[in-house]
Amino acid sequence: MSAFIHTLTLKSKSGQLADARTKVAQLAKLAESGGATSTRLMVSMAGDTARAILVIEFESGEAWATFMQSDAVRTARRARYEDDYPLEVLDTSVFQELSINPD
Repeated sequence: MSAFIHTLTLKSKSGQLADARTKVAQLAKLAESGGATSTRLMVSMAGDTARAILVIEFESGEAWATFMQSDAVRTARRARYEDDYPLEVLDTSVFQELSINPD
């Protein structure tokens, strides 16, 4: 099976950069506790240090689907709509790694 890669582009809300960075680390740990690997990229484009990209890699589509249907993910999805949540989710994408075999 090929890997599934889930990316989230996030931006901290005004005045909440430290809390946002902590939340990104917590989200990464949550994914890692489910067996995924993660990379946290703090982005600085033209001085904008408020953005982050979280890249989570799952061993298969089944592993990704199981994680996405977990109670922890449901709780995190609901939390992001609360006023005190330090992040805005700008974009989320899912990619499937494909083997290209010219034969």
